Amino acid sequence: MREFSFDTIEDFDGHINKSIPSFNILLNLIENISYSFIRDNYNVYDLGCSKGSLLLNLSKDNKTNTKFVGYDISSNLLPKKQDKVLFEKRDITEEDIKFVDPSLILSIFTLQFIDYSKRKPLLNKIYKSLNKGGAFIIAEKVFVEDSYIQDIFTFALYDYKITNFTPSEILSKQKDLRKIMFPLKEKENIKLFKEAGFKTIEPFFQSLNFKAWLCIK
Repeated sequence: MREFSFDTIEDFDGHINKSIPSFNILLNLIENISYSFIRDNYNVYDLGCSKGSLLLNLSKDNKTNTKFVGYDISSNLLPKKQDKVLFEKRDITEEDIKFVDPSLILSIFTLQFIDYSKRKPLLNKIYKSLNKGGAFIIAEKVFVEDSYIQDIFTFALYDYKITNFTPSEILSKQKDLRKIMFPLKEKENIKLFKEAGFKTIEPFFQSLNFKAWLCIK
């Protein structure tokens, strides 16, 4: 069985929909919340944009003078050039990367794949870059404090996945993800958000271990 990799995976959008319960609901909520923060003459960034579906939907029929920018480290995922959205292959942890005049920055299941030592500097940069009143919308897989609930959620997720993947595929992916994905507990994520400077941190979605927050500067 081929090792799981963002550089080789096909139909990523379909794959993530089959892997995260209610993922389409999450995306719809993010879009609806995002519209409140798309401002004229400011920019929108998606960090770890994958196929760019979220930015493409946000930019559709947008009448403001807004620049939409998507960064991803995998060239396999990045879509071809679009008229309304700039997609670039970039490592968002690089020191020279800049977020210019953003009113909205998105990070959807991206931070969990970044080395822990690089998360705080990145979050600091995100907070510093945002205009006052700007938003950072982030979704992450989290560990639950209670080990009994964590066990229940884990097997509930397996029950969901078994309708879309074989047991061998599920196990193989889990083994591969152990090398590249490092989720935190919810309170550890919130601690990082607060240390970066965010004071308004509001959860708006949870499906088992998958959670999302709206953070406002």
